[in-house]
Parts: sequence; C-alpha cells; structure tokens
Amino acid sequence: MDGKTPPCEDGWEKLSKVISSLSLSLLPTLLFVLIMSYIIVVGLQNADITFTVQGQEVTITYPEINIPVDYSAIRNSVIYLFTAILIGLPVPLLSGRLKPLKVLISLLQAGAFVYGLYIFVMMIINFASALT
Repeated sequence: MDGKTPPCEDGWEKLSKVISSLSLSLLPTLLFVLIMSYIIVVGLQNADITFTVQGQEVTITYPEINIPVDYSAIRNSVIYLFTAILIGLPVPLLSGRLKPLKVLISLLQAGAFVYGLYIFVMMIINFASALT
C-alpha cells in the first residue's frame, strides 16, 4: 500500500472494529468500578486500620456502609462487553462470499455491546435512585 489506497474494509468490518474499540474502552472502567465497589462495600466492612501519627498509634474503624451496588449487573455487563470483543475477532477474516455471516456476526456483536451498555446504565440509574 502506498498510503493513498483505501484499506480493503467494508462497512461491516468498520462497524465491528468500532464496537470492539468501544467495548475495550468501557471494560477497564467497569472492572475498576466492580473491584473498587467490592473493596469498599464488602472488603472493608468494620475493618480496623491502624497507623502511627507522631509516635502515637491511631486506629480507625471503617464504618458499615449500605450502598446498593448490583454486582451481578456489573459482572453481566463485563461479560457482554467482552463477548462483543470476542465475537468480532473473525469478522476481518471472512471473505466476500461469506458476507451474510459477516453481517450476522457484526449485528450480534452490536447487540451484545448495546445490551452490556444498557445493563451498565441501568445499574447507575438504580444506584442513583437508591441514594435519594
């Protein structure tokens, strides 16, 4: 390629690539939320944290927090987004005569991404409404 020739991608490959990119961008955020919410809500319940301040030991007891976090929703969202990435892997390998399969895979990938994003957004809305 001389840099002027357009790549040999069709619209379905571009769609698949965009969905994979969006999924990869959202996954670290979801994993961070999952890990941090578990540590804060479950892992630190009534934990005693002791440290030294100017030679005196100070103990802080982490209070019990009742934050409504739906771990299964976060986990399901992560699974759907990861599935959206994995489904799209073979799309560039499919030749022209397998275009209906490429279309089907791209649409399944888009559905998995949209559903994973929907689960995540609904979890945030339920969390926000539970705090009020």
